[in-house]
This record gives sequence, C-alpha cells and structure tokens, in this order.
Amino acid sequence: MATKSALEENRTRTLLRGIRHSGLCVIYYDAKLAVRLVENSPPSWPPPEAILAGGVAAVFDPFTSERVLAAKREAMATGAPQRVEAPYRPDGGDLLWFELSLEADREGEDGQPRGLFLAVSEITQTKRREGALRNLLVEVSHRSRNMLAILQSILGQTAGHASSVREFEEKFRGRIASLAQSQDLITYANWQEVRFRRLVETQLAPFTDGAAVEAAVEGFDPLLSPGMALHLGLALHELAANSAAYGVLASGKGRIRVRAEPLGAGARIEWIETSARPLEPPEEWGFGRTVLLHVVPRALRAEATYSIGAEGVHYALDLPDAGEPPPRSAPGGGAEGLADRRLSSAR
Repeated sequence: MATKSALEENRTRTLLRGIRHSGLCVIYYDAKLAVRLVENSPPSWPPPEAILAGGVAAVFDPFTSERVLAAKREAMATGAPQRVEAPYRPDGGDLLWFELSLEADREGEDGQPRGLFLAVSEITQTKRREGALRNLLVEVSHRSRNMLAILQSILGQTAGHASSVREFEEKFRGRIASLAQSQDLITYANWQEVRFRRLVETQLAPFTDGAAVEAAVEGFDPLLSPGMALHLGLALHELAANSAAYGVLASGKGRIRVRAEPLGAGARIEWIETSARPLEPPEEWGFGRTVLLHVVPRALRAEATYSIGAEGVHYALDLPDAGEPPPRSAPGGGAEGLADRRLSSAR
C-alpha cells in the first residue's frame, strides 16, 4: 500500500504535468510577497531564476509592475480575488498579453493569509480579436457616415432635378436600390474587394432581365475596393436607367458592351451602347449626367468622358487603381479554362 508521502508526491507530479500541458503558469508568494515558487513560466519570459529573484518586476514594465503589486496587496488585505491584464513585449518581439489572476492563500489556522497564488495565462489572441472587432466597428461607423453622406447628396440632387413627385420617387428609389445592391456585394465579400464582372451583372440585372438585349461584359475582371464599387455601381445604374428609358434597352434593338481594360496601374471602364436607330442628346441634362461626369469621377479620382450621338452612347471612366491585368493564359487550355483565366486578376 502506498504511503501518504508517496500519494502526495504522485498527486503533485500529476498536477504539475497538467499545469504544463495547460499552458498555465503558477507563481506562489509568501506572506511578505516574496516569490517562493515559479512553475511553467511562459517561454517568452525571463528564466525562472530571474522571476524568483525579482518577481513580476523582472518581466513587466514599471507601470504594469506597480499595478500588479497593488492587486497583490488588495488580494492579501481583503481576500477578494484580483485580475490584471498585463502587456509584455519581448526584446525585438511582438506585443503579448497575459492575464494575471491573484488569490490569497488563507489555509492557515488563524485565517490570516500565509501567501498568495498568482496564475498566469496568455490572452494575446483574445486581445487581438478584441482589437480587430474594435477596428471593424470603427470601420462600420466610418462607412455608415459615408453612406449617409452619399444618400443625402443623392436625395438633394434628385429632388432638385425632378419635375414631379412621381419622377423624384422613381429615380430616388432606383438610386437607393443601386447602392443597396453594391453594398450587398461588399458585405458578402467581407468588406473586401468586389469583382467588376459581378458588380456589372448585379447593377444591370433589374434592367436586362427579360429584355430583348443583353449586355456583354468584356475584358479583364479587376478587383474593386468597397468605395470604388459603390460609386461605379451608381454610374452603371445611371447608364442602364437611361438606356431603359431612351436607348437600346427601351427599343430592344442594338448592342451594349461593358468593358474593363488595363490602364497603367488602373483600368479603363467603358459603356459602349450601339443603337439600331440614331439617338439624340437630351435638350436638358438631369442629375444622371452629373453623377457620370462629376460625382463618380471626383469620388474615385478618375477621368470621365460621356457622349450621346447618332451611333449610340459611349461612357469611359479611367480609374487610377483597379487591380493588375491577369497573366497570359497557356495555350491548349480549352475555351472554358481560357475564359476563367482571362477573367482572373492578380492583386
């Protein structure tokens, strides 16, 4: 039969093994707050001998060490557990975070604390996730303010150019729907870049579904930033709405091509609408022209041209940054594979 000392030894060995595998560090202080035991200290910390000699002051900066000391004294004086989150940066390393849990050892017969337990666990990943969440909330707030500013501008300009309440409502609803469709793409892409082809298909679908004319999307498929996708979506909406009212989509005769071609570090976006019958420029330009020639180019730091003639409609937008052109396709890959590679874009 095992002796009591042997059982205690086995129990201690088992507990120490569990502590090592859990990644938990345990430090024990005596009643005078001198370090008596250091078990399983984090690899990034100084050696246990340094901690035995200097306590957590050998690990943390003076400000953090003072906070930990105040928490020790509070735990010893009141018996209430204390918790401290402490930053630590190894020499030349990344910032790490540790959670320090302190609890008085009150197992003495007189009820007075005879020591202090300090349990240390690393919470770096948790802190990074919290930081990422804070950044995301700030980004959401920033984007929300931008969206409200865009909506306010669209509201005012649409109302200023509308000849009736019905016309205002129709155009305002369409422009808001355009923003919502682009925003859905951005949200689905986790607030990252959106593909040009997908944006075109989404914006044109309300006008081309069931129409006699389909819009062909040509060229490469650049990645668009969220802000670029929102404003380019507005431009595509205006072009499609005008076509549905006066152009090829209204007559059902002609051709529409939407192209993206590399242009330096950016891209040239073109709307080429070839009509089967002569088109005449409107006598009075509405807010749509302002969107195409001023609002969108100014927001994207781009150059734009817009013309309506007998042959049709041409709109070009030169973006300063919209992804890299795709690599050349290897021969013999098949038509489907060639199309896939042609529409891929390295960033």
